[in-house]
Amino acid sequence: MEALLIKNGRVLDPASDLDQKLDILVVWGKIKEMAPEIKVDDSFLKERMMVIDATNKIITPGLIDVHVHAREPGEEYKETIRTVSRAAASGGFTTIICAPNTIPPIDNPWRVKRIIERARKKSLVNFFTYACITKGMKGKKVVNVEGIKREGAVGLTDDGFPVRDIKVMKEAAKLAKEFSLPICPHCEEVKGPFLLEAKLIKRYIRSVLRKIPTHFHFFHLSLKESVRLVAEAKREGLPVSAEATPHHFTLSEREKMGEKINPNFLMNPPLRSLEDVAAIREGLRENVIDVIASDHAPHTKKEKNSQHPPLGVIGLETTLGLVLTHLVKSKILSLKEAIRKMTINPAGIFGIEGGRLGIGLPADITIIDPDWEWTVKPNLFESKGRNCPFAGWRLWGKAVMTIVRGEVIMSRMEKIKGRFIPKDLKKS
Repeated sequence: MEALLIKNGRVLDPASDLDQKLDILVVWGKIKEMAPEIKVDDSFLKERMMVIDATNKIITPGLIDVHVHAREPGEEYKETIRTVSRAAASGGFTTIICAPNTIPPIDNPWRVKRIIERARKKSLVNFFTYACITKGMKGKKVVNVEGIKREGAVGLTDDGFPVRDIKVMKEAAKLAKEFSLPICPHCEEVKGPFLLEAKLIKRYIRSVLRKIPTHFHFFHLSLKESVRLVAEAKREGLPVSAEATPHHFTLSEREKMGEKINPNFLMNPPLRSLEDVAAIREGLRENVIDVIASDHAPHTKKEKNSQHPPLGVIGLETTLGLVLTHLVKSKILSLKEAIRKMTINPAGIFGIEGGRLGIGLPADITIIDPDWEWTVKPNLFESKGRNCPFAGWRLWGKAVMTIVRGEVIMSRMEKIKGRFIPKDLKKS
């Protein structure tokens, strides 16, 4: 489609502090105009233009999820680049950053190059990748940071494996600072006793960040003490940011109680106390926590029902609804602040294109129906994964259209005579 005209929507762009009813004209993949009541007189364009009626809808920059497990290569039976991109599009995400804990791990420049080449062919959404901090994620030898940056990696993480050796982390920090890559440590063990998160955050701040001030982005905070430590580091002026997941601001360890634990409530970090959940919400409200990310981690039903189930839950298709229902509707965050944590904040932290709307920018756009009430049904998801702890939940708010570089890649709206209008959205 050469052109799109999105009409009558509430355009919300936290990056420019814009919140106004506007039309948006997209031509050849880029935003050409944003104004009230746009009229298109060019007959060539009019013949090739799709008109989208966004009345009572919210138009935002394309959502960004910076913590996704695509599983390809090596575990395509769990998820693939194609299916994870379909799940992202279904959830309203136009951009994802994927973890390097594939098989083999993405720990050298060639593997970075290879995964990006694969994604160009297979992904419906903008696909970025992390590289490992250490070779094989073994915590011993730092990767070729210059090379992985050159090939397009946007951050460093040994996802699932904390780097315990401070000398190794200091070396990684020096190189990350030199080549302007954030370090994203996983501050919890793969296996219990699940007591490491705050201790490691404290250790990294004290022994690495205060001596080598390179950007640390702390994945999925889950403890009250972790929030306090990040807040303290920010007050010191240290270059830190942090994220939280929907499962850590909506669920607590109470959900795991009973004779048999539902394996879909097992993740890393684990569910914590109600006090910790409240602290995560307050950290989001006070902007100690900058980003909301899903930590989308698909596993098969057989694996999850095994004697030793792998840790992790899926989240790309529930994140927006959980944010709108449990943060915005409950007035923990304003709509603008919630969207900020899913657009311009992650884009800025990782130095990637996107997260804003503006003339001449690529048309990565999410259209949201804030009033759509729906029930979470994992068996209908685009992801291969079904390991969702929110099955059966009623949520308010859903992406009804996802546009990547001017192309409509997901729509829950109906085309009539070249014009997109909302479907008769039966509350499902």
